[in-house]
Amino acid sequence: MTTIDYPAPTRLRPFQLTQIKTPWPIRQLLGRPFAPTPEEYAKLHHGLFDGDPVMDRYIQSRIEQSSEKPDWREFHQALHSPKPSEFQGSDALQTLLKSTCTNPTWVDRNLIEDGVQFIHSTGRAATDVLRDMALMGGYLMVAFNKTLILTGELEKGAAPRLASTAQWWLKVVNPNANCAGGPGALATLRVRWMHALVRHQLRNSPNWDSNQWGLPINQVDMAATYLGFSAVMLLGLRKIGIVVTPCNSRAVMQLWKLIGWQMGVREEWLVDTEQQALVKLRQFLFTHSPPDESTHRLTSALAGEPLSRNYASLQTLRKHYAHQKHLSSSWYLLGPRMFHKLGLRAPFGPFIALLAVPARVAHHALGRIIPGQWARLIRHGRKAQEIAVAELQQRQADQPNTPVSVNAN
Repeated sequence: MTTIDYPAPTRLRPFQLTQIKTPWPIRQLLGRPFAPTPEEYAKLHHGLFDGDPVMDRYIQSRIEQSSEKPDWREFHQALHSPKPSEFQGSDALQTLLKSTCTNPTWVDRNLIEDGVQFIHSTGRAATDVLRDMALMGGYLMVAFNKTLILTGELEKGAAPRLASTAQWWLKVVNPNANCAGGPGALATLRVRWMHALVRHQLRNSPNWDSNQWGLPINQVDMAATYLGFSAVMLLGLRKIGIVVTPCNSRAVMQLWKLIGWQMGVREEWLVDTEQQALVKLRQFLFTHSPPDESTHRLTSALAGEPLSRNYASLQTLRKHYAHQKHLSSSWYLLGPRMFHKLGLRAPFGPFIALLAVPARVAHHALGRIIPGQWARLIRHGRKAQEIAVAELQQRQADQPNTPVSVNAN
């Protein structure tokens, strides 16, 4: 096993406890067991202490110039310039831009655009899956939660977090958005800058225990996040009735491979297929402690978000229906075992979510086979996603603080 220069954080399970037995059918499907090899385990260990060196160096250079109030104007000016890669700023900024405003040789532009179109075709199904499965399930990864709590994100409420993430997602899932210097790529670079600021803040905070959690927003955690937007989303879409062909799967994985790279994820953590992603995600779970009080605080805030919504009519009825619908969706998408680990209850179980599945199957399947309907499905689906994000923004403006869910245990 590769030697690591620092001790394993307590969040990482001992190697022996990662050697779980993979059921034979799953092993055949994935082509390998979930259990990491000694070399893969060493990579997990190292990844927990590995950040984003290029962006981290830029952050450090600006802070060294003015530790009390770093000047970020050149960074924002570069993002708004016609050709960011040619912006004349500090040496550290030019190094950053030259390394991020180009695309790797493995990028397949046609495949990426196919992935964008497929996601558009799914309409609100994609936003619901990301909310009720990827985001909700992500709170089981306790080290993520520590970052949110220590940076004060929990106090801001669920609506602002949802809105900011959805706005970024809408920008990157767009035609030609992620080409070098494109609007999606620049939006991702801005998020990457914010991550580096948080990393710098927390790693120098007495409240951050690196012996327990490793480095804040490290490579393992960033890779898990990018796979939540790709492989986890595809898994959820299938469960709620969306047809996902092998071509659709390859296209979406290629799209998010590029976005992950632009976010600062090293190529060693990027994958091409859902099978590879599922193995990585299972191994990432070995780097997290069991759910704790932070899990329940965050899931309660997200589950209770519908109770803060404003409707033009039938306020109470519609709020409580939306609340139960999202709880039912999370129960169905995550499964009862994972759902109950979140500290939530769904009085109606998966039944509200299941009611919508037959109609969604028919709608999406017919959209593929009827001439001219696929383009319409893409166009209307994108419009539905834009409306969903606009509604989140409106809720953020109307109700910045979200009440705790009445279904939290």
